[in-house]
Amino acid sequence: MQKNIKLIFIRHGDTNINTSKLSSRGVKQIKNSLRYLKNENISAIYCSPRTRTLQTANIMNKKLKLPLFIIKEINERQPLTSAEQILYGEEYDLNYLDYTYENKNFETCKDFIDRCFAGLTKIINKTPKNSTILLCAHSSTLYAINAYINGIPEDKRIKWLQCSNGAVIKFYL
Repeated sequence: MQKNIKLIFIRHGDTNINTSKLSSRGVKQIKNSLRYLKNENISAIYCSPRTRTLQTANIMNKKLKLPLFIIKEINERQPLTSAEQILYGEEYDLNYLDYTYENKNFETCKDFIDRCFAGLTKIINKTPKNSTILLCAHSSTLYAINAYINGIPEDKRIKWLQCSNGAVIKFYL
């Protein structure tokens, strides 16, 4: 069933080096991004549970005043710990975007994509037809959204997408 949903993705603002909080530059990036939303009829905001995405959503919501939902499944891809980096770093890097690669010791590309798909499906199922929603998340979430919309490529290599902090990208579902 086609729902004609517009999903507006915004990547969280720049963060302080030593904390997970937005820097003053990050706050400015998000406030500047609001201008791209002024003609949008957004019905809800969804964000990952990380501090920087919650701050981003809250800055947006001071102006938009919308229902805000935290969706843990769209959290960023989990990096390797220091110990895992020593044991699996090279293998992890070689298989970072390989949807077929399996390893029970850390979150693989498939694990991450499947987790994000579950979160995006949850969001889409909650969203009424012909609605516009705002999704505050991470750069890794962006390549999962692309795979969600366009499918897993035939070669099973997920396409890397990257955007700047505070970037606004619109998708149509």
